[in-house]
Amino acid sequence: MSVITYLRVSTNEQTVQNQRQAIAASGWQVDREFVDDAVSGTTAATSRTGWSACLAYVRDGDTLVVYALDRLGRSTVDVLTQVNLLSERGIRLVILKQGFDTDTPAGKLALTMFAAFAEFEHGIRKERQIEGIARARTEGKYQGRKPKLTDAQQADLRRRYAANENRSELARQFGIDRTTVHRYCNTFA
Repeated sequence: MSVITYLRVSTNEQTVQNQRQAIAASGWQVDREFVDDAVSGTTAATSRTGWSACLAYVRDGDTLVVYALDRLGRSTVDVLTQVNLLSERGIRLVILKQGFDTDTPAGKLALTMFAAFAEFEHGIRKERQIEGIARARTEGKYQGRKPKLTDAQQADLRRRYAANENRSELARQFGIDRTTVHRYCNTFA
């Protein structure tokens, strides 16, 4: 039976060091650590390489320690899906900051409730952000992200796209990805 940790931060400016220190300070002797750096909590758990590797590694009887609930994810459904998957495989989950432990019925109930509140809080924050951007636009303070290409480059890209030039080559030449090529040529036309 091993003790495994999963650590995640959302941006490159953040570090997992605080999570690592808090887990060590609480007395856990960690056998293996899995990390997702600069991966948003809104990204589905199964799309995160660190989480996927963690799931592939943990075994029946292991304990998975996570610093905080929001490190698992922001979607209640996604978090609960992962918690249930761990439970079905006989893996104990400890959420350090909130004090949850899936070995107890009260821990399971509290985890479910807090996951719902975490998703609610994220939704409220997103609404406030949208409202703030709308207000800033009406005041002329928010212009949004600058286009990746100038008007002349966009016209050239659309002309070459219409001439059926290779999309990957266009993306490389303009310094954008294929999705952006399609967005410029199909949305802005």
